[in-house]
Amino acid sequence: VTVTGDARGGAGGSATGAGNAGSGASTTLANAIDGTTGGSMTLDQLAYGGNSGNVTSGSNGTAGDASSTLSKTTSSSFLSVRAYADGGNGGQRTAATGAAADGGTATSVATAENSAGEARANWDRFSDAIGGNGGQGNSGADGGAGGDAMQTATATTTGDFAARASGVALGGTGGNVANGTGSQAGAGGNAVSSSTGSSTANGFVDVDDQAIGGGGGSVLNSTGSGGAGGTATASATGSNNGTQTVDIDVLASGGNGGYARGATETGGDGGTATILASSGTSTGGGRVDVSATQSGGRGGDGYDGADAGDGASSTIANKVSGDSSGTVRLTQNAGGGAGGTSRTDGGAAGMAGNASSLLTNVNGIGGDSTGNATADGGTGGGAVGTGNTAVGQAGGAAEAAIELTDSGTIDVDARASGGTGGSSVDGNAGNGGSGTLGIGSTGVAGTSTGDGTVTVTGDARGGAGGSATGAGNAGSGASTTLANAIDGTTGG
Repeated sequence: VTVTGDARGGAGGSATGAGNAGSGASTTLANAIDGTTGGSMTLDQLAYGGNSGNVTSGSNGTAGDASSTLSKTTSSSFLSVRAYADGGNGGQRTAATGAAADGGTATSVATAENSAGEARANWDRFSDAIGGNGGQGNSGADGGAGGDAMQTATATTTGDFAARASGVALGGTGGNVANGTGSQAGAGGNAVSSSTGSSTANGFVDVDDQAIGGGGGSVLNSTGSGGAGGTATASATGSNNGTQTVDIDVLASGGNGGYARGATETGGDGGTATILASSGTSTGGGRVDVSATQSGGRGGDGYDGADAGDGASSTIANKVSGDSSGTVRLTQNAGGGAGGTSRTDGGAAGMAGNASSLLTNVNGIGGDSTGNATADGGTGGGAVGTGNTAVGQAGGAAEAAIELTDSGTIDVDARASGGTGGSSVDGNAGNGGSGTLGIGSTGVAGTSTGDGTVTVTGDARGGAGGSATGAGNAGSGASTTLANAIDGTTGG
C-alpha cells in the first residue's frame, strides 16, 4: 500500500500601486492520509505554504506556513511514514521604507510504530522541513527574514525489527536587498531538528538528524548590510535491547552570513550551531556508534568598503554518550566558522570562530570504548583585490579534551587544529590559531577498570599563517607545546 497526499496553499496576489499585497494560504495536514495492510506500507504527506504577493507602498502580505503531522501504528511487514513541510516565500517590497515579507515557517512531525516489521520515519528524503525564503527589499526596503523550520521524527519497533529515523530541517534564506541606500538584508531562518529510533528487542537502529540554519540575505547592488545566518539546533537518540548495532549521527550547522556593500556597512555574522544531548544505548551488548558535528556559520564578505562578518564559534561539551556491554564508539566534532573576506579596500576582514570539544563518558554497562574529540578553528578572514590594505585576521583557536572509562579496551583520540590565518594583499596577513589539548580540569585520558588495553593519542596543531600577495607581510604559524598532555590507567 502506497498513499500520497499533497496540499498546497495558494499564492497571494501582488499590488503594483498603493494597495496591499495578498497573503499566501497556510496549509496544515494532520493525519490526512492512511493505509491498511499486513504487507508493505508507505505513507507520504506533503504540505506547502503559499507565497505572499509583492508590494510597493502598501502593506505586505504574509507568507503561508506549512505543517505536516503524520503518525501511524501498525502490524505490517514494512512501514514508512514521511511528513514534509515547505513554508511559503515572502513577497518582495519596492519602497523607500519598511521590509519585505518574511518567509513562512515549516513544521514536520513523523511517527512510525510497527510490531511486525521495520519502521521508518522521515527516511529516504533529502529534507523534511524547509522554511520559506524572505522577500527581497528594493529601493530602500529591507529584506525579509527566512522562515524557521522544525522537524521531529520517531521510529519505534516492537520485536526484532529495524527502526530508522532521519530528519532534516532547513531554515529559509534571508531576503536580499537591491537599489537602496543603507538597507538591511534579511536574517536566515532558524532550524531545529530532533530524531529518535528504538527497538524493544534485537532490532538494528539507525538515526540520522540534521539542522541547517538559513543563509543571510545579501546586498546585490548599491549599499547595505548582509543578513546574519540562522541558528541550528539538532539532537538524536537511539536504543535497543539486543545485539544489533545502534548507529546515531547528528549534525548542526549555522547558516552563513550574507555579504555587504559600502562603507560603514557590515557583512552578516555566521549563525551559531548547537547539538543537544544525543545518545545511544544497547542493553543486549550491541555496538553503539554516536557521532555529532557542530559547525558555526561563515561570516559574509564585504564589498565596496564594507566590513566583513565574523564566523561563529562552536563550543560542544558532553553532548554525545553511549552505553553497551559491547563496543561504544563516540565522536564529537566542533568547527568554528571562517571570517568573511574583505573584497575591496577600506573594509575590515571578519574574525574567525573558535572551536572547543570536550567529551567525557563512563560506560555504566561495561564493555569496550572508542572516542574521538576534535576541534577545528575557523580560517581568519582575508583580503583580496589590488591595493587592498586590510589585514588578515588570525585563525580561530581550537581546544579538545576527552576522558573515557570502561571495563574493557579503551581507545582515546583527541585532535585540536588551529585555523589558518587570513590572507592579505598590501596589509599584513593573519597569524595561525592555537591548537591545545585539555580543557580546564579535563585532559586526554583513558581508564580501563577491568585491565583492558588502553591506547591514548593526542594531536595538537598550530594553524598556518596567512599568505600575502602584495606589499604586506605573511602571517606566522602558531607554536604548539605539549608536556604530559595525555594519560592512561589500566592494570593491563
